[in-house]
Amino acid sequence: MHAADLRSSSRTALAVLTGINLLNYLDRYIVAGMVGPLKREFDASDTEVGLLMSIFLVSYMVVSPAIGWMARTRSRTGILAIGVALWSAATAGGAFARSIWQLLLMRAATGIGEAAYATVGPALLADHYPPHRRAGALSIFYAAIPVGTACGYMLAGYVSSRWGWREAFLVAGLPGLAIALLCLWLRDPPRGRYDREGRAGDGPAPCDARVQGAAHMDGHAMRLLPAAKALVRNRRFVQTTFGYAAFTFAFGALATWMPYYMEQVRGWSAETAAVAFGGIIVGTGFAGTLLGGWAAGRIGGGRDDSALRIAGWCMIGAAPLSVVALAAPQSWVLVPALVVAATLSFATQGPVNAVTLNSVGPTMRAAAVGVSVLCIHLFGDVPSPALAGWISDHSPTAWREAILGAIGSESDSGLPLGLAMIPVAMAIAGAVWLREANQATPTIGTLSKPLR
Repeated sequence: MHAADLRSSSRTALAVLTGINLLNYLDRYIVAGMVGPLKREFDASDTEVGLLMSIFLVSYMVVSPAIGWMARTRSRTGILAIGVALWSAATAGGAFARSIWQLLLMRAATGIGEAAYATVGPALLADHYPPHRRAGALSIFYAAIPVGTACGYMLAGYVSSRWGWREAFLVAGLPGLAIALLCLWLRDPPRGRYDREGRAGDGPAPCDARVQGAAHMDGHAMRLLPAAKALVRNRRFVQTTFGYAAFTFAFGALATWMPYYMEQVRGWSAETAAVAFGGIIVGTGFAGTLLGGWAAGRIGGGRDDSALRIAGWCMIGAAPLSVVALAAPQSWVLVPALVVAATLSFATQGPVNAVTLNSVGPTMRAAAVGVSVLCIHLFGDVPSPALAGWISDHSPTAWREAILGAIGSESDSGLPLGLAMIPVAMAIAGAVWLREANQATPTIGTLSKPLR
């Protein structure tokens, strides 16, 4: 294969973007793998530690729509390169923080850089694949989420326990400054090239005229107001994003606090908790994400309604298992319950993200992903880590003693009360997706009907 062919290859794009996505989530979750050392260094409360994740996500979600809008007409590979370089420099800069507030500032800068990648990356990848192969490619891309997350936990637990938490930030951040150059090497394909080819002989995809008109205004670009109206009136987009926000609320609290929960409530060592939880995430996340993509394509037949139904039932099954994982005093019960719950949760990633991208026209995809990112974080994992920490800090002593006694723990932590909201949010996500599955249009890759 010639160099030009390799550069434009869809497989090359998938490999590079997936690898950088892994680094993205490694840097994002390194803080969650060393909550104990950070609390001791800065004498921080659970609320303050929760804010380290929340402030990252605030900056992440605020800039995502603007970046998505900019990516409609600007070089997407250039935006990616800048984003990767920025988040890597900010992660490494966390090593030099002298207060919790300085570390909060570095995490906010990390969120801005990662927003560029998370918004533009999926849209760029979508244009490398035709609609019938898109869910599978996105499932591989999103499989990097659990792998990168797990690497973040493991790196944080291992490096911080041997050399210190400052060194962990440096090891996580510095490689990304060189890897950012890979983004400039990738080809930026025409936006919606496969979608136009797919419609050439069959006419336009069935959709409401107002949505289609906004999605293809001027042939290439859209005006802000018609695009915003199209997204708000697109029932498929709205309902899928609502369910995704509930999923993200649950996962944000779980990912931030579960290693520290194992340490404080179950008596595990900090390193063992971080490495074990990281191992669970990488195994279940990789398997679950690929399983979800396979199920949506093979069992669901590439249908939007089937994809949402698969995702919905996965979350309905994960909710009670998360209760078992949080309540079980024995490790031999906690670990299997957490493994199955996490596998079912990650199985939703490919189907849900494919439905989100398929719910709009090709020129709207980057903007739609940006708005989706804003919503799922604003109502999801922006509030949940800090809220769980606040409940832990402020829960009444009598309530703490009651629930700690019920789950067989000798700790005085309020985290069991803070994390009780996780299964509730999982159940809500499942219910929303199942409801929308009964309203979904039959084929994947078409625009949804608007809200009436």
